[in-house]
Amino acid sequence: MESLPILRPIAPKRTALARGFTLVEMVVVLAIIIVITGVVINGQSTYNESLILTDTAYTVAFSVRQAQSLGLASRATNVGSTIVSNAGYGVRFAGATGYTVFADTGGPTSLGTSVCPTGAGGTPEESKPGNCKYDPGTDRIVSTNTFSRQFTIGTLCGKVSGGATCTPVTSIDAVFMRPETRAILTGPAGQVYSCIEVHVKAPTGNATRVVRVSQLGEISVGQSCP
Repeated sequence: MESLPILRPIAPKRTALARGFTLVEMVVVLAIIIVITGVVINGQSTYNESLILTDTAYTVAFSVRQAQSLGLASRATNVGSTIVSNAGYGVRFAGATGYTVFADTGGPTSLGTSVCPTGAGGTPEESKPGNCKYDPGTDRIVSTNTFSRQFTIGTLCGKVSGGATCTPVTSIDAVFMRPETRAILTGPAGQVYSCIEVHVKAPTGNATRVVRVSQLGEISVGQSCP
């Protein structure tokens, strides 16, 4: 009687699906993940910076609007122990790191009455103590505003009435006083402007937001002088 052959189990063949990742494949996958993550993080950072830049520009515009409101209200202020009424209020832009809101309470007169109605009128309610510009050590500082997160003022410029361009300058004063909403915009040496631009700059790149103030008292963000 013949003996039956012994059946042995057949080992399964290894297919491509059963193989693991090679070192090269893992390195390629990790590189792709790192690149995608970097793009997403960079895009989010740029987006956040753009939001903060816009918010900073609106904060500057709000400060100018605040000075306009205080000037129209003719809010009384104190200079030492003296209460000064009917003063104008303004914003001084000079330097890159911030700006100053001030009460126009004094200083030598250097602008004509056609530009600055200082001392006009025969009653205390009509007379105005200031000279429509910022005088360090004389005018009372309402607030000093410093930019955070390395945002700066990139450029200041002023456009004269009938001028073709907005000329870069080192400093600008925007002053408001009642009864008009109009702004008195002056630069170095008493130069009078019909419109000014404050360019708020982001800490990286060349992104800016423009704050515009016109002689008519219009305050806007994102618009240049016409």
